[in-house]
Amino acid sequence: MSAGGDVRKYLYWSERRISGIARDGGLTIDRSGSTKLKSPTGPFLPAVEVDRPRRPPHRDDIADRIERYLSGNTVREFVTPPPVRFAAGCGTLTFAQFVNFGRIEQIVAIFTEVIAPDGLRTAICMFGSLDNLADVIVAAPTADTGWSSSAAPEVFAFINSAGRDLGRDKSREEIAEDAVTLLLGQGGDEDKPAKRGFTYGHIGDTGEWLLEAYLDVEFATNEYGYDRIVIGAPLWIRTPTPQALVLYADAASKNEPVAPPFRRDEASFPATRKNQWWRWW
Repeated sequence: MSAGGDVRKYLYWSERRISGIARDGGLTIDRSGSTKLKSPTGPFLPAVEVDRPRRPPHRDDIADRIERYLSGNTVREFVTPPPVRFAAGCGTLTFAQFVNFGRIEQIVAIFTEVIAPDGLRTAICMFGSLDNLADVIVAAPTADTGWSSSAAPEVFAFINSAGRDLGRDKSREEIAEDAVTLLLGQGGDEDKPAKRGFTYGHIGDTGEWLLEAYLDVEFATNEYGYDRIVIGAPLWIRTPTPQALVLYADAASKNEPVAPPFRRDEASFPATRKNQWWRWW
């Protein structure tokens, strides 16, 4: 549990996924019910019982138990070969809607990256339910124009099947690249994040996350500059610094500049790839 001066704000919390892991592992995270308190008795004093409702556990308490339980199966630095089962990290994360051929799905698309001690770069693509996203982000307005991936239906089918549906014509590597393409380019110019469509914003540097992986592939060469791509579903995303959350609609209304959270050069994100895989809505 965090210290009193280190109160975390949870921006995403998957009750269903966390409860499933706890149930499978025999962990007790639900403290519902009550505690019976019995007063002392004496020769002329009747016994009195009082039911005191148990305090429900804080999310930090639950997260600590889940982290300890998964510690032997959780990768953080990505120095071991694929596949990972669970992964965790801390850094900058972007939050966006998932646009599927003009239809906005009830899915939040989250992106971050991890640089291993040996310099290898891993792209982390997370997809989760909008119902689990913090209200402050869901309520943020987004522009409804911009680039949308023509590969979105295949990515949607893949994540909707928890990684089982690769489609008829897709390899694991192609699905991984399509997911990165969607997360890095959807909504417009990635170097102008505050003007991107379908994008809520980002949290800088202090975003803590834990995911359950669907796919983990390595690349000898990759046009995005990543050596490895992981796709999965977040259990939670949190930060001890809530003010690190930048909502692009707020920044635009105040005319505040927003630095791009992830910057790419032309070699790692070529225009030919954009023209091939993206269309304007």
